Amino acid sequence: MKAFLNNPQIQAFLQEILPGVRTLRREIHAHPEQGYRETGTTSRIKLFLEEYGVPFYGFENMTGGYVWINCRKERTVGFRADIDALPIEEKNEIEFKSVNMGVMHACGHDMHASIAAGLSVILWKFRAFLNVNVLLVFQPAEECNPTGGARAVIARGIFEKYGVTEFYGLHMWPELRVGEIAVKPGPIMASSDKLLIQVTGKKAHAAEPQKGVDAISIAAEIISAVEHKIRREISPFETVLISIGSIKTSGRYNIICDEVLIEGTIRSLNPEIRLFIHKRIEELAHNIATAYRGTTTVTIEDGYALVNNDTRLTAKFRDAAETILGKDSVHTEISPSLIGEDFSFYGRILPTMYFFMGCESEYPLHNEKFLPKEATLKEALALLGEYFINYV
Repeated sequence: MKAFLNNPQIQAFLQEILPGVRTLRREIHAHPEQGYRETGTTSRIKLFLEEYGVPFYGFENMTGGYVWINCRKERTVGFRADIDALPIEEKNEIEFKSVNMGVMHACGHDMHASIAAGLSVILWKFRAFLNVNVLLVFQPAEECNPTGGARAVIARGIFEKYGVTEFYGLHMWPELRVGEIAVKPGPIMASSDKLLIQVTGKKAHAAEPQKGVDAISIAAEIISAVEHKIRREISPFETVLISIGSIKTSGRYNIICDEVLIEGTIRSLNPEIRLFIHKRIEELAHNIATAYRGTTTVTIEDGYALVNNDTRLTAKFRDAAETILGKDSVHTEISPSLIGEDFSFYGRILPTMYFFMGCESEYPLHNEKFLPKEATLKEALALLGEYFINYV
């Protein structure tokens, strides 16, 4: 184990609860549930916590819940774990493979939830050592972009109720080794918006194209402009990504197509550039369609905002992690990820810090064979247990 726990009592207790944490993770992995349907997952977390006498509070009219550790201190800090799964059919041949057809924990939320549950037990057991109160949140529906579950959790008023002053979160990271983390101040995960462009032309026989307006040709021009021309209007030092993921048509091989739906995503790390892209896509789509005698309707759904790490919290966590894990295991010279995360909504209301936890999966996130190494559970619990007890 890379993570070093100063207190032998806590070290021994971690070893004691670790088999139960592993079992919880496997149960959650085998029974994945999509956003706002995580009833079984919530029940499993609750039962695990009850075994150790940890009170769990469910959210009213919503899955998920939280643990409140009241140490009667002046400050309160928080930690969030997401608990939902993805609509992916698992291809791993393991004893705890998903039994729910077409649903899988392909983003590591089974690990996140189990780590938060184990951390709740450790902090509850050793709450006399804490210098702060702690709120641990089990959040539903992180994968439900553009709404997400974070906003629903915030709306429950628990951050105001318990006076949370700083908030933390983590994500499994397959490229990093077990026992390693990556963290940086400022932008660490991108804003993520959904793009829909409806192109309308005029239907005609393919042998008489002059009588129609080819929506496919218009769509092709729009896609080229959106993916390439906009990039030339933005500084090369800005991180921007526009990806088209789906094209749906009403066409047939011998008919000039009159309807095309283009679907894609916009990722960026600069709020001003984000707004510029939204405006330019609409302008380009309209102008191109008009030139071909067609029309367009552009819809851009604002999704998750930028995850922006607070400078002070990041420095505090980085310094602690270098002591706990060793300096070589803490990577700070990293590029932000263009993956979206609804943890961004917490950053709008209080200082937040988000980091990547190494889990050494051979396959990437959102892949049907994504599989974190279970040794990550121990490393994460040792790191976070030590941090919350001795550094916040």
